[in-house]
Amino acid sequence: MSLSRNQLVGLLKVATAYDGRERGEADIYAWSDSAARAGWTYEEALEAVKEHFAFDGGFLTPAVVTKRITAQREARSRQQRVELYESRQAAIEGPARDVAPEPERIRSLVESVANSLGWQRIPKQKPEALSVECPHCHAAPGRPCARQLTRGHRRGEFVPLSTCHDSRIQASKRSAA
Repeated sequence: MSLSRNQLVGLLKVATAYDGRERGEADIYAWSDSAARAGWTYEEALEAVKEHFAFDGGFLTPAVVTKRITAQREARSRQQRVELYESRQAAIEGPARDVAPEPERIRSLVESVANSLGWQRIPKQKPEALSVECPHCHAAPGRPCARQLTRGHRRGEFVPLSTCHDSRIQASKRSAA
């Protein structure tokens, strides 16, 4: 992973092209030691030198190159962790479905839950009972029976019932006969 002498010379030539300073044999040894200790690759070091002169400028040392390489590695590692997390999250959640629920499937699920809980089903209003006016609450034909609230802040309001009054059912049977 350490840089070769030719790669180090090339790297120092790039730095010299930017700042114009002369670098000698001592610089090659110092930079070689830093590159070996920090585990630079040529591509990472070259990119770090270019970034330094593109954004900061100033005196370039091996420590600056090492800091930039470390920051680049951490950013790549962070990005890989994010991508891994997102892919795992997508696998957990499964494919996105944009499908409307099927009414029959939902109805069967609700019925199975109601059966397991022992719920009693309230019979639905019979359409034939709604064909006549209710003698008890005077609901018009086609409208559900209602009761008037006698207490609370909603006093006087009519609340629809889920079933018909017995007198309405009897009246509808008489009219049908």
